[in-house]
Amino acid sequence: MFGRKSRKLKKQKNVSVKVEQLSPDKAIDESKLVEIKDEIILARLNQAVPEIACVLSAGSQAVGSIYQAILPTSNMPVSRDTKKAFLGLFQKKGVAAASAAGGALTQASSLVFGVAALIVGQKYMSDIAKGLNRLNDGIRRITSFQQNEYKSKVEALITRITVLLTHKTELQLNNDLCDRTLIELSSIEGECAQLLGQANETLEGYSRVKITDFKKYCDTVWEIQPWAECQNRLLGVLYYVSDLKYVLNRSRGQVSRSYCRSLFNTYFERAQKAKGALKAWHELETKTLKIDIVEFKRKRGGVDAFFHALPSLVKKEKQYCDLPEGMGELICEQIKDNALDYSALEEDPFDHDLEIYVREGKVFMLADSADDDGEKPQEELPQEPVSA
Repeated sequence: MFGRKSRKLKKQKNVSVKVEQLSPDKAIDESKLVEIKDEIILARLNQAVPEIACVLSAGSQAVGSIYQAILPTSNMPVSRDTKKAFLGLFQKKGVAAASAAGGALTQASSLVFGVAALIVGQKYMSDIAKGLNRLNDGIRRITSFQQNEYKSKVEALITRITVLLTHKTELQLNNDLCDRTLIELSSIEGECAQLLGQANETLEGYSRVKITDFKKYCDTVWEIQPWAECQNRLLGVLYYVSDLKYVLNRSRGQVSRSYCRSLFNTYFERAQKAKGALKAWHELETKTLKIDIVEFKRKRGGVDAFFHALPSLVKKEKQYCDLPEGMGELICEQIKDNALDYSALEEDPFDHDLEIYVREGKVFMLADSADDDGEKPQEELPQEPVSA
């Protein structure tokens, strides 16, 4: 997520971080720069790396220049290839106030590691909030769902988490508030697991229904879709809750990401089982009803086949008719293997160095592009016709 190399665990007492003035021809991906605006975080950053404060106070002397500092987010040294960058062995130029500092100022490792982890955690939680907002928007778009009470509970869960994320800095710095929030998140996680369990059981129930009538099959597909969407989005909520717990537990010492994701992983497997049963049901029904989900057509039957018997002798395609609008897309959505795409295998952002840039009196971090938070937006699916 934050684009630096991982490091192996090794004790280190102190870290020296310098600020480098970049050459004018140094290319920086502007789309990946995120401004750090929180006054508390900026104050801690200036305390941990005084050279940044010197650059910021240099005023007109630093206009047009860009400065870089690389901070570790964990108490680990980097590999030999990045050791020079990690230790900040740079020579700053052109800032009189900064040169008075006499070069690099060695900081206590806790200050450097702490502020780096704080900044990464802030970005991490912002990404979580964005992801939750997308999930909530998707829930609101679900229409013609008879289980309105169920849908409201899902929306309420997401809202509770986003409210907790309103004051991200306080969550990381106020231990009492962090403790209460972790308790609240555990409660939310339990409620989410119950709702997800209900969705899984409902979908497995549909997979046991035998249907021989095409219209009944279409009606059932429309009934299944809201449950399938809720299943996927509830998995997303569990996913983000587990990651939020991981971020907040960082200040409590080493708590593994896999531990925080224990409940998510359990329900992910159960959701996959329900998804597999639903896929097998679709495959059986489409075969029985002679539906071609590639061409979005089905073979005519009964009276319809009788009236098209003669035309079919001339053109074989007359043996088939198109599926109702949107039906093919829904069937494909419900059977695709990657519908539950919440992989827990991406790299840990706390295992990478943090790149800080200073220019024009502002401080930026290098992160993902603002338009790419690591998750693709949910594809718009057709809504059930009013007449259905």
